[in-house]
Amino acid sequence: MQHAEAEHAMEGQQEMHDDNVDYDPSMYTEEGMVDGEIVEMPGPGEITCYCHPTHVLGAKDFFTRTGLWFLINKEQLLNGITASILQCHEAIAFAIIAGIDPTLCLQSTWIIGIIASLVGGRPGTISGFSGAIAVIISKLSKDTSMEYVFYAVMLAGIIQMVFGIFKCGKIMRVVPYPVIVGFANAIAIMLAFSQVSFFQIQHLKSTEVGEYTGSDFHVEIGLSLSPVMNPHPWLGSEQLIVMGAEVGLGFIVCLFLPKLTRAVPSSLVCIIVVTIAEYAIVRPLGYSTNVLKNLADIKGVYPMPVFLDTKYTMPPINLDTLLKVYVSAISIAAISIFESLMSLSIVDELTDSRGNRNREAFGQGLGQFVSGILGGVGGSAVIGQTLLNVKNQGYTRLSGFVAPLFVMIIMMGAAPAIEYIPVAAYVASMLNVIVHTMHWDSMVVMIAGLMPQAMRNKLNLRRKVSRSDCFIILAMIAATLFLDLATAVAIGTCLSLLMYTWDSGLHIRVEREVTEEEDLVTYTVTGPLFFGSVLPFNEMFPIMATHEDPTNVMIVLEETEVFDWSGMVALKSLHDRLIRSGKNVKFSYITQSSKRLMEKSSKMWEDVHFMNAEEVDIEDEMIEERV
Repeated sequence: MQHAEAEHAMEGQQEMHDDNVDYDPSMYTEEGMVDGEIVEMPGPGEITCYCHPTHVLGAKDFFTRTGLWFLINKEQLLNGITASILQCHEAIAFAIIAGIDPTLCLQSTWIIGIIASLVGGRPGTISGFSGAIAVIISKLSKDTSMEYVFYAVMLAGIIQMVFGIFKCGKIMRVVPYPVIVGFANAIAIMLAFSQVSFFQIQHLKSTEVGEYTGSDFHVEIGLSLSPVMNPHPWLGSEQLIVMGAEVGLGFIVCLFLPKLTRAVPSSLVCIIVVTIAEYAIVRPLGYSTNVLKNLADIKGVYPMPVFLDTKYTMPPINLDTLLKVYVSAISIAAISIFESLMSLSIVDELTDSRGNRNREAFGQGLGQFVSGILGGVGGSAVIGQTLLNVKNQGYTRLSGFVAPLFVMIIMMGAAPAIEYIPVAAYVASMLNVIVHTMHWDSMVVMIAGLMPQAMRNKLNLRRKVSRSDCFIILAMIAATLFLDLATAVAIGTCLSLLMYTWDSGLHIRVEREVTEEEDLVTYTVTGPLFFGSVLPFNEMFPIMATHEDPTNVMIVLEETEVFDWSGMVALKSLHDRLIRSGKNVKFSYITQSSKRLMEKSSKMWEDVHFMNAEEVDIEDEMIEERV
């Protein structure tokens, strides 16, 4: 019976190839046989379903494959569409803070997003205009003009491409985890503050462009906190209450819908539910809240090189122009690199995969450069949107491509599709983004780290980390909010390296043992010997004590590593001091790595006696070896 069924299947398959018009549904199963070979269905994000396992065999086959492609990529497409809607809101939020035209921000979002999704090194990443970039752009546009902003963005793109070409992505090795946690928390707080402006009366105009801010610093101090520290007048009480209720409704949908189903992104359902509530309940009752159109008029703009656009008068490319933009360009490039690579690191951890850091830097840089040429104001990977996308299974390049593609469609005429969505729906969705961006565990860890041990034991908190790590997280958050992301990463990394150096320098140990019958004193050194441990090392050999030592001195280096010039100089200085005191000094058990380092400066060790490891136990004679 089974043999007959197999023959019938083979005959049907042969007829399919002969007619070249019909299709065999078995080819669309997860695993099937075609021409005697096992084939697998293409996964999400792939387009090979149009030529795999066979080529399209007719109109019916084409529509069947198209339907299957949409079914396979449902999560990727829906997550991309959701991200595109939220990106429009986020761009407007930071345009309000920066005081620039939101159209330019949206222009940057789709240009950088499309290029980075195709060329970048991390599938699933959402890229576009970000708040970290806004603080730099705002200051430069106010001190000069938008033409110089475009030059700064172009130069930043070149810097990022060079960074990727020369494979400098390994720099992330020196960025510690507390800095990454502080970065994510700072971005979440920045997003939260940006939402406050939507509860205030806004007059979104770029009237401040070209007005000097009176500061030579490359950013406006505390610009990210301006919705709270320098607020506009608040909306009326009725509108605030209704808007707050809609935000609460949408946020509840975002929180609890994933517990029921993940078939549709909760943020997309939130926007739909709040929009229905606005037009079916709130407005019939005589109330209303702001929609996106009340805040910003999204113009239909087509990309055009700024050198050809009559709206701009580009200054000549010369040294004077370079001097005006290079600081901002370096800051934009550094922010984009750090934000993109730290976002990549977080996504790597979530997906148990590894993105290509150098390719990501190059892709973001290429998008940055093209954005500047076409009148954009820069951008980077957007950590909040990226995390929400990946957690909703949007882990392919398709989802990262669909998001900027829909922003482009909106910019080129489809703006009415989102302009009448209530602002409360966007705010509720952004709160969901904030929840997914914030490292909530770090809050518990920091609280536990700042508590005394007795209180931790009483509360059964067993999640403490060193207080220095807690301090780095807090410093990273403060620096990001008051300054900018690049400065914050530099501060956080330098503090981490300084604290690590300090702690490592305290691990040096010296044990002293005297053998009077042999007139011998043995010093056993343990721990790393480098610039950070030189001072403690020297303090362990007091001058008066070494004068009173026996004549023969053996310094055992079996459990220490000499890492740098400072460590070598410390050993040589100790040797010379003991020699001047009339001692007979020998070094023994030099590790291979330390020996290789010291051999490179063999001139320094010409009068120093070393012992072979196998000869240390010979009591009657210490054989000398010159390095």
